[in-house]
Amino acid sequence: MNKEALTVMIADDDGTMRSLLAMVLKDHGYRDFVYAADGQQAVELIRTGSAALGLAFLDIDMPGFTGLEVLALARQLRPGCACIIVSAHSAVENVMAAIRGGAAGFVVKPYSAQRIAEVLLKIERESLS
Repeated sequence: MNKEALTVMIADDDGTMRSLLAMVLKDHGYRDFVYAADGQQAVELIRTGSAALGLAFLDIDMPGFTGLEVLALARQLRPGCACIIVSAHSAVENVMAAIRGGAAGFVVKPYSAQRIAEVLLKIERESLS
């Protein structure tokens, strides 16, 4: 996975969360970001965004479309894009729905930089195999 050539989408209706996640990802070598403030914007980025879109962090609870709905579309239109669901609600149903839907990971808010690093490492390892 070439981090410099990869576009990362951060879809979250909370601007502070988008900014914090981008800072953590920059610390891990990611450089190109697109942002969605709601599910509709995330869907448009999945449909028409850069061909380099290869990693997406999707808040589960967004106006317009949920993160799980965006995940389903991403699996169809961008099967090579690793999607991580982010949620303040770690209910077993949410985690299981994300995994069944093909998410590469699930991160509970508020997340730590360490937890994001763990998910990134998992995705990077899987892309090498």
